[in-house]
Amino acid sequence: MPRSAGQSVFRSASARTLELITQLNREERCNFLMASNYVNPSAAKLGYLLDDLVRVESRGPRVTYLLSSGLEALSAAIKLARHTAVRDGRDSGGWILLIDPRGRYQEFMDPLGAGVDDALIPHVVSASSAEEAGSRYAGTPWAGVIVVREADTDLDDARLRDLLRDCRQGGGLVILSCTDLELTGADMFANPVAADAVVFGETLADRQVPFGALTMADEAQKIWRNHVDCFAHTSTYGGNVICAELVLDVLDRAGVITDRHRTVMTEIEADPATTLEYWGRHINPTIAEMAKTFNLNLDVRRAVGGRLTVGEGRDVIDCAGGFGSNLRGHNPPDLVPEVFQRHDPEHDYFVDLERELAGLTGLAHGFPSVSGAIGNHMAVTLAALAHPQRRTVVTFKGNYGGKTLFSLNLSKYGPQKTESVEDAFRPYYAKLIYLDPFATDAVEQFQRVVRDDSVALVWFELIQGASCRQLPAELLATIDRLRDERGYLVGVDEVLTGGWRSGTHYLCHQDVMRPADIVTLGKTISDMTMPAAAVMVSEDVYRRANETDPEHVARLRNRFHHNLGAHISVHALRAMDLDTVAGHQKAYAELRASLDAICRDSKVLGPVAGRAAHLRLTMAGRGLSFAQGSVPHTLLTLALADLIFQRSNVYVPLLAIRHRVAADPLDLRELAARIETGTRGITPLMIYRHALGCLLGQKSALLGRLLKGRAATPQVRTGTNPSASLSRS
Repeated sequence: MPRSAGQSVFRSASARTLELITQLNREERCNFLMASNYVNPSAAKLGYLLDDLVRVESRGPRVTYLLSSGLEALSAAIKLARHTAVRDGRDSGGWILLIDPRGRYQEFMDPLGAGVDDALIPHVVSASSAEEAGSRYAGTPWAGVIVVREADTDLDDARLRDLLRDCRQGGGLVILSCTDLELTGADMFANPVAADAVVFGETLADRQVPFGALTMADEAQKIWRNHVDCFAHTSTYGGNVICAELVLDVLDRAGVITDRHRTVMTEIEADPATTLEYWGRHINPTIAEMAKTFNLNLDVRRAVGGRLTVGEGRDVIDCAGGFGSNLRGHNPPDLVPEVFQRHDPEHDYFVDLERELAGLTGLAHGFPSVSGAIGNHMAVTLAALAHPQRRTVVTFKGNYGGKTLFSLNLSKYGPQKTESVEDAFRPYYAKLIYLDPFATDAVEQFQRVVRDDSVALVWFELIQGASCRQLPAELLATIDRLRDERGYLVGVDEVLTGGWRSGTHYLCHQDVMRPADIVTLGKTISDMTMPAAAVMVSEDVYRRANETDPEHVARLRNRFHHNLGAHISVHALRAMDLDTVAGHQKAYAELRASLDAICRDSKVLGPVAGRAAHLRLTMAGRGLSFAQGSVPHTLLTLALADLIFQRSNVYVPLLAIRHRVAADPLDLRELAARIETGTRGITPLMIYRHALGCLLGQKSALLGRLLKGRAATPQVRTGTNPSASLSRS
């Protein structure tokens, strides 16, 4: 067995798991597309099933957010409780109580034992029992109480009932966490305490794949049912097809799926409209409305390489790419013979992956993760352990770092607005400084801040993901120059920019500065197949963190050790030899030149942002210049993206071009040609009319058609695949 198997949340891949993933690959099922926003039958079926199985208090359908770990789902539950408290005017510190007999989560909240106010995740406390909680925390106004269930947890305990009653009377949420409860039957879904939400983790997948879920009562989830808060807890890998199908298979073999369930799930699988209906009812109602309005809910029949076959056989070039997870394309065919059929559970593939990544990054030690957000949490934890006397983190406005309890600190001033109430998830980490990297005096501000010897870590994305803006060269040079003098660590989030997507090297920042001390990786190392991420650290960081707390370093190294995921990742990296990478980069340089020429001649497109395989179209022209993230900008961006899709069969949501890194040069030439033909003649007025037509068309189809006119008429004729329209595979 691999060295970490006994401490990981995962078990070795079973023959059944390998068989099912092989089948999905051979069927060319689309696994990742638009992060948690991907409307697909597998997620819809699982959402429906959990609605029926989990009896949370509700007068309406229960909604489940599908995630990549129990820890992520627990983060979402805490955010839900805190946001509810803020909305209701009960801002008493966002206190969360975990009734956790084994204390398994507290070290992730406060790895240095800094105390509840200065912890990485403040105001989360644990007690082994309700009795202990009553004696230690009497009178605390809880935003939420989370009961971590064990096999022998007595949910009828009188003290526990009193504690939960008091929490409810104070307006707090009651949450059950089943993250470590093994699935032995329907008992896992019992809810005798009438919890407002239930958290699930890897055990719902028989510990085979990264998985987490938060199932919420209708009333509890309503706080996130608007066009801002619907994005409160989305993630890159959430709701992917492979993990959802594996969970469904596990539940079926556990005997909890009935013939009635199968009948409904067959209907969901067979009909795109039914898929959207159930996905909207049980996964994310508001995003489902947006998907329907702007044609984001693709009926994908096949996904191969950089192409999708949708609807009645339309051939679509995919520029969504799992929001940047696309290294080699959808369903690499070599995974079946080279990985799934040869996988050896006794071999530790993370050792191989660590060695491969060390060669690519120059950083010696790796820590496995299942998402970029969890990876960023781990990265900051390792920095804190390596610098225990320093507490301050310096980061930059415009970053995106994820939405888990710590990573949301790194996204707080990012481009995507995810909270309708300011500081909805407070309290945040207390020792964090945000600088505007594009301010005229950004360098001077940074120099002043790092004069303070409390700075442990400087953290940034070199190219900020949503906007594709690169941090100024002078600022980067200053960060690099002062790191030795001032003694801070440099951490770079390469979750999106890494994997050769944004530069000539594997890591984007290697083009402009010395290697960072800590780097997070994700997206592309999934190979569009399995949720995966990693944190790489220098020898010095690893040594110093071990000196501070070797047990916690071991926990971080082992908790998310997923052997099959590591095998997939290392295989993908080894398939990308340097000559191959150079050819792809040359093809992307050609694409960039073509797009630049198209945009110069366009009435609606501005300069192309980003570089290499990390590009974004921008809007320019009369009436199109709004601040990024504003409502008008978002609506017009969605409208233009839909026009491009309808006219040219290029799927480019939010105008971001995240095609596969290992692109076929012919595909990229066709991509440029389609965009040129599809955008030719589009005017600002057409975009406005299309946006209004999409919005008003939900109430009046006739009015929608009149407003849109003929603007969405296909301008590019592509081949179709007749067999793709026969069934939904």
